[in-house]
Amino acid sequence: MSAKKLLIIIFFCFIYINMYNYSYANEVGGKQETALNNKIDTKNLSGVDLIIVNLYNGDRILYAVVVTLVMASLGSIMAFGTDLVLKFFGMSVSKISHNE
Repeated sequence: MSAKKLLIIIFFCFIYINMYNYSYANEVGGKQETALNNKIDTKNLSGVDLIIVNLYNGDRILYAVVVTLVMASLGSIMAFGTDLVLKFFGMSVSKISHNE
């Protein structure tokens, strides 16, 4: 598929999504709520929960970066742990060789 066709498909997808959001907003009272206006109440929080919520309320870009890095590191830890468990039971955990 050429780059021009791909850009046209992406353009029409954005138009479709925006039309759907606009029609849905008109059905539920006429005002469209956005995720950027959400603030989380922090009065009953403490510790790590408070730090994460303050990061979310204060700087969404940094929050997104932190969450992405934490998810990637936890996924790596889980994969490494799974490899150790499989090696303990005698299973091979090497890369798959493709014969094409």
